[in-house]
Amino acid sequence: MQDTFILASGAWRRLDAFRAERARCKRYVYGNQWDDLIDTPEGRMTELELIRRQGQEPLKNNILRRILRNVVGIFRAQYRTPQLTTKNSCLKGRRLKEANRQRSEWFGENRMEELAPRLLEEFLISGLVAVKVTGRRIQPVTPDNFFFHSDGYDPRCHDVDLIGEVHNASFSTLLEKFCRSADDYRRLCGIYGRDGRRRAACRLTEVWRREVSLFAMVHDEKAATLRIVPVESSGLGHENESLRLHAKTAWRCRWYADDGTLLREEDPRENHPYIFKPYPFIDGEVHSYISDVIDQQRYVNRLITLYDFIMRSSAKGVLLFPDESLPRGWDLQDVGDEWSRFNGVLPYRAQPGVPMPTQVSANSTNIGITDLLKIEMQMLEDISGVSPTLQGKLQTNSTSGTLFAQQNEAAQTSLLDVINSFTDFLREVSDKFLEVFHDVNEDEQKKTTHVMTGRYEKNIKSMNI
Repeated sequence: MQDTFILASGAWRRLDAFRAERARCKRYVYGNQWDDLIDTPEGRMTELELIRRQGQEPLKNNILRRILRNVVGIFRAQYRTPQLTTKNSCLKGRRLKEANRQRSEWFGENRMEELAPRLLEEFLISGLVAVKVTGRRIQPVTPDNFFFHSDGYDPRCHDVDLIGEVHNASFSTLLEKFCRSADDYRRLCGIYGRDGRRRAACRLTEVWRREVSLFAMVHDEKAATLRIVPVESSGLGHENESLRLHAKTAWRCRWYADDGTLLREEDPRENHPYIFKPYPFIDGEVHSYISDVIDQQRYVNRLITLYDFIMRSSAKGVLLFPDESLPRGWDLQDVGDEWSRFNGVLPYRAQPGVPMPTQVSANSTNIGITDLLKIEMQMLEDISGVSPTLQGKLQTNSTSGTLFAQQNEAAQTSLLDVINSFTDFLREVSDKFLEVFHDVNEDEQKKTTHVMTGRYEKNIKSMNI
């Protein structure tokens, strides 16, 4: 359906501002903190370029990275990845084996104990974290390729009716997934060009849309049975008042090429494979944890850069040597060389009214930069919630262990919201994993039963029984 692709394109464009903000937060966290664009009389340029044109080198002190490590460290130390447990603790036989297999794939193949902290980093930087659960595999999804559409403002995102992901796949992967005939091959070559094999990546979009289908209960007189069939395919029409209609909500997956061509449409399912959490989701907007402290980080960088400018421009060890005091046969270059030499001796001619050579060394002007830096650092700790107590720093040497533990517990209160929101996301992932795990096991058991039944019937026929 073409309107599904149009809705997906609109949902993708509505997240443009989010993706730009995520890129900015990521730059700041990983040290690239002078690339914000500003307007100057010479045109639009980055702060880095402007400062370098002034003959200086901008400085930075990356505090955001330290804050991020502290929050992730608190999560690793005091929170745990959800355990896959069952209600029955006395499992035996096949059920016990299946439970052990669940835990093995949760912590083994998917490595959730390592994946969870990395997802938390993404959650803190961008404010949006997403994974895709297919089969027994949990695949992290980058927010740059993720989109969703909602007509409401439910912070739990229960009102989302369209969700999807943009993929960059090789042409050979496209052929493997969508090519079933010569016509399919010609169509893919027409979309991505005859040189598709030479392209580094081919863009395609996976879209899941929630749809409501109407079903009618139809009486089959020949077979003397009642069948539930879609109204669209029954040929009975909506105007027939004698029909008993049933509405069913399901998610349908469609794959689109970059130009909007429908590549494949899959059968409807009860739910989509994505689990995602925006934080906080207010009026359809996402604002990350790191974005709250970027302004303080910028001001700290400006203060230390300004401090460096002032120190560079202050006089440090400048020698004032009167021309009248130069010894015979000497020039100022000789005086400078002798002055900088270890154990050097500098002769001069003393004359009445002429001051003797002196050295000038002035301290940088005290304009309150140190005090401003302390204020900004305190604001960073207050806004982020990462206080010195959480970093293991004692306020005084006489602080008791009990008082320190109380201060540490109180300091973590400001981080409870974001960490608990993330742990709730992990619980949703574990529930989804168990649901898909059981579905896959049931499918495998059905296939095994079907194969074994087929072999049994084949052996019976071969024995002419």
